[in-house]
Amino acid sequence: MYNKFTNMPGDFKKLIPILVVLVFAFAGSYFAFLQYNPEIQNGGGDVKGAKISQESELPMPISSEKISSSRTLNSQQTTFQTKKSPEEVMMFYQNVFSDKNWTPESDKREGGIFVTTYNDQDLLATVTITRQPDDEYTTVSLKMSRR
Repeated sequence: MYNKFTNMPGDFKKLIPILVVLVFAFAGSYFAFLQYNPEIQNGGGDVKGAKISQESELPMPISSEKISSSRTLNSQQTTFQTKKSPEEVMMFYQNVFSDKNWTPESDKREGGIFVTTYNDQDLLATVTITRQPDDEYTTVSLKMSRR
């Protein structure tokens, strides 16, 4: 009877048990990774960035189109465009933040750019509104961040 393992070089015969162990180690780690389910420790309140990610998104004026959004550990930012005037958008967000009991911190209006900052304890919201004279759209950027 022919045994294909008896005709192998000696060095290769020594590698077979090592290869078998490596295959089982890989398979075991792969299946353990599939079962991994991370959880926020410390009740969720002490995790950096957790409060921002749990905040509901701020509303946008009707007929707005989202251009982009991004999220980091300490902030989230959304940019959109609307056909409403900068003044209408500014009034919209004054009402939104007033209803949420946020305090206006700064308000700058210069050269067609409106920048207003609101605060609520440890969070800061910055609303930046711009409109080019020849453009029919107003561009709005909302940034929520930790203080």
